Parts: sequence; structure tokens; C-alpha cells
Amino acid sequence: MAMPVTSIAAVTKELTARGGSGASATLASPSVVLLLTDDQDVLLSDAARWQPVLHRRVVQAGATFARAFANSPVCCPSRSSLLTGKYTHNHGALNNSLQGSCASPQWSTEMEPDALAVHMQKAGYRTMYAGKYLNNYGLSGSLGLKYVPPGWSEWCGLQGNSRYYNYTLSVNGREERHGCNASDYLTDVLAERAVAFVQRTSSPLFLWIGTPAAHASFTPAPPFVDTARGELAPRTPNWNVVGNRGHHQTVRELSPMSANEAKESDEIYRRRLGTLRSVDRLVESVFSALDATGRADATYFFYTSDHGFHLGQNGMAYDKRQLFETDVRVPLFVSGPGVPAGATLHQPVSHVDLAPTILALATGGALTPDGQTETCGAHRLAYHTLADGTVVAWDVGEYEPAPCDGENNTWACVRRVVPSAAPGEVLAVDDVWCEFACFVAGPGSAPVPCPADEPEGYGAYYDLKVDPWQVHNRARVLPHGERDALRKRLHELRACQGQAGCA
Repeated sequence: MAMPVTSIAAVTKELTARGGSGASATLASPSVVLLLTDDQDVLLSDAARWQPVLHRRVVQAGATFARAFANSPVCCPSRSSLLTGKYTHNHGALNNSLQGSCASPQWSTEMEPDALAVHMQKAGYRTMYAGKYLNNYGLSGSLGLKYVPPGWSEWCGLQGNSRYYNYTLSVNGREERHGCNASDYLTDVLAERAVAFVQRTSSPLFLWIGTPAAHASFTPAPPFVDTARGELAPRTPNWNVVGNRGHHQTVRELSPMSANEAKESDEIYRRRLGTLRSVDRLVESVFSALDATGRADATYFFYTSDHGFHLGQNGMAYDKRQLFETDVRVPLFVSGPGVPAGATLHQPVSHVDLAPTILALATGGALTPDGQTETCGAHRLAYHTLADGTVVAWDVGEYEPAPCDGENNTWACVRRVVPSAAPGEVLAVDDVWCEFACFVAGPGSAPVPCPADEPEGYGAYYDLKVDPWQVHNRARVLPHGERDALRKRLHELRACQGQAGCA
């Protein structure tokens, strides 16, 4: 599930062209902070409402990229693109499994020596990684917790996937275990480590923070348990709408959510927002440290997520992995020297842009099968107060599993966004073309021809200018010349290599 993006914006140029005398070209080695959340969508969760510090310190003080995309709506492939600046077919991490090269020894040997941190360190930066890295980091089959990826001066990597409690960190290769006390809440621990790094490090610094929020188990810290009380997941035009024959098999064969599934989806929405309140507190802590050390005005702050999330759209109670905007659109807010305050940029950008952009800012350089659908589950934690007053988190069960993936959810898309030159019109083109691979057995089986009379065979085309929630697949009425051009461009991008080939 990979999504190349055409017409990629030159992010550095966009950041500085309208920035006046404070543009990055006048700076010597600005500091850089990258805050990466997990599963945070941009269409269903309003950062301005639930993350006021982020809104004030980054959104209002900087630029919003309104069309920012994850190249793959799956954790490990997406994070691998962020780390390397490469599309999935070039970095080779195809899914979240070790067999799919997620934190595999081969990936570490072949990709990490040329990743962003290595180049930042060579440019004279002191670097720190804190939080979730790649899903299999430190687990069996990987290089283990003693392994510190190259390029990181300081390392505080989470073992495995996102957790809020009962987790293990690798602190510069030393194992550090955390339990279920409220003080172990991972986002807060990461805030403490990040602040300490800022306080003890002279500029320039490069700090990458990877929080567990808003990933399952969707557990807010104790002060934020009641965030968004009474709120419901947005009832979008495609909320709990099933049976759409224009969608690919994994989606169109779903049944409507039960009343309990819808109730749980709403609860997950509220709990996810609660986890983001702790992220907002982290933003405040990092900026306070930057202010106190006199570096805030000379620091670029990037805020984004590894991919999006859906909550009830097309009958899918929760998760990601689909080609729809809820899953691939991500927040991207950038503040820093020369970034125009309050700007909204509509040029398309994707995760492969961030590594070369950060390096450029830092250095001043240029930049019909059986239809079985997999389900994804999520544990649920609750808080209890012990007799001595200690607050601890306990596993109290699971949410109902939600359909999220399947054998025929293997797709590639080309996403087009073209700003308009016409007065009052934001975008001239805003669409997506997708093609599919089909299988009759489980992972690893050979692909088979897709049914010609189904979307897997004839493709999917959504015009988001008139159909923002992707209800109508217009592939069959798309003019042949335009369809052929989109197919050609997608096939070129699926095999591209290097900046010239993938531009």
C-alpha cells in the first residue's frame, strides 16, 4: 500500500520564499525539532481545538501544509520513508513484519547508514531520537536493544510498537523498563528526556520525538481521561456507509457497524483526543526549554504523523491501511526562521520530502478472490488508585476487532494536487488514481488477474474537488486518454529511483 505523489513542492523554497529577511539562508545551522505522532488524522481531529499550545506556537506562528500525505498508511513503511526520504519500493520496508523488512538486520545494514540522522550528524548536529522508532526495533530477529542506529548522538528508542505503559526503552543501548504507574506514561517520559536534551545541548541540535499518541490502546494520561466528554466521531457522508460497489473488495464487502461497534468507535475518538492533550503538553515543555536556552527563534519545529486514521468511514470502526484521505492525509505544521506566520500552503508534500528538506534547512543546501478481511484489535487500559494513592494502569479487555486489511488491500495510488491560478479557486486539480493487486490465498501467495468488472480490475479514480469523501469511483467514466496518462505516471513512479526519477 504505497502512494507516490506527483508535483512535489519544493518545501524549502515554499518555507522561505515568503519569509522576508528572517529566511533560513541568513542562519548558520538552525536547530531542528521533529515531533511525530502515531495514527493522528487531520480530517477528523481538530488540532486547533484540542491542542491549543501546538496551535499557538506552531500553527499560528508558522505554516500549515494543507495537502500533506503519508506515502503509506502503515506504521513501519511510513516511518522508513521519513527516516530515509525514500519511497517504499526503494527502502524495502513493505509492512510491519520482520519478514517485510521492518527493522530487519538487512534494512539496518542497507538503509540506516544513509538515513537523515547520519547526514545531520555529519553536518555538525548533536542528534537525539526519543520514542517509537520502527515496530520491530529491539524485538526477536532484529539487532536487539543494544543496537543504536547510526547517526544518533543520544538514543532513547522504544522496543516494539506503541505503548503507554509497561514498555522497555533502549537508552543508548541500555535496557530500561517501565511499569504501570501513572509516572510511566510514555509521552510524559519522552517530554522529560527531550527537555533534558535541549537543556544540556549547545546548538545546533536535531531532536526527533516519536510519541505513542494517538495509537491503540488509545490511553489518555490521568488528567485527560475526560477530554471530549460526550463528543461523537464525526458523522461524515461515508460514515457507516457500506456496500459501495465502486470501492475495492476489502471495503465494499463490509457489513455495517453494530450499535456497540459504533459506540466503541466514538469512545476511541474521545480517548484518542485525550492522548493528544499530553502531546500538547510535550510541545509546551519543549518550547519552554527552547525559550529558556535562547534557541526558540532559531529552531525549525516540524509536527506531523506517520499516517492518518478512520473512525466509522465505510463501516470500518477504527484503524488505517486504506487509500482514502482519512488514512493518507496527515497534519504537517512547520514553524521557524523565515516561515510565514499563519500561512496555508496547498502545494502537495509527502513524507519523502521531509528528510531532504530538514537537511537543506540545516545545511543551507538545495534540496476475485475469497474476500477474507483481516481484523485489527485494540486493548483497553483503565486507571485504578491503590491504597497508598498510587495511580496504576491495568488492561481491562479489548475493543471489538475492526476490519482493517485483507488479501486484496494491496494498492498503489498517484495523488495529484495542482494549485489554481484562477481568482478565488484554491485547487485546479485534486484527485487520486489507484490500481490493485489480487490474491486468492494469504500473504506470500502469487498474484492473480483481478476481475475486469470490479474496481480491482478497472481501477479507482476519485475527484476530491467534487467528492471529498470519496464516495463515487469515477474510473469507468474517466476519458481513456486521461486514464492512460495516470496509469503511465503511476507505473513510472512505482519504479523510480533518485531525486530526478521520482520528482
